[in-house]
Amino acid sequence: MAEKAAKASATNQPVKRGPGHRAVDARDAIAELTERAQEISLEAGSKVSEAMKDVISAAAGISGFAVESARDLISYMVRRNQMTPEEGDKLLREAEIAHNKRPRSERKKATATEIQTKTRAIQRAKAAAKREREMQKHIAMVTRAHAAASKPAKKKGSKPKKKSASKPKKKKKAKPAGKKKKGGRRR
Repeated sequence: MAEKAAKASATNQPVKRGPGHRAVDARDAIAELTERAQEISLEAGSKVSEAMKDVISAAAGISGFAVESARDLISYMVRRNQMTPEEGDKLLREAEIAHNKRPRSERKKATATEIQTKTRAIQRAKAAAKREREMQKHIAMVTRAHAAASKPAKKKGSKPKKKSASKPKKKKKAKPAGKKKKGGRRR
């Protein structure tokens, strides 16, 4: 009986599992939330960096002032507790009033981000056109190579034979097999 119990316990042992499915799900959820937080941080960082570029370029007189960029920077500073919401609202109102007092031509001046976007679009278009030209050259080269490979090779020194369908060639008449001449005259 002891042998039967040993065999039964050896075959019916449960499969060993990891730390548990709940822990794995929790780790997956935490990893997913961490990844999403990183994406949000990168998105916010790029938005803030663009706003900084716009405001600094406007302050230097390089480009126009963007009220939206100032609004983004102020909201960022309020979120980081670098200024109070009241201070942010007051600063934004003053910036909008000062911006509206400027001449219309200056208010319509392109911001640094708009200028950068346009130059990048132009660079991308040039690069795409260059890639297209290179692809057309490659396609033409490959087409020529395939056309040359599909033609039969000609032998050097041989001329192509002309076939004429109008007249059949005449066969030469054979000479009669009579007496053969042996060197000299016959007597």
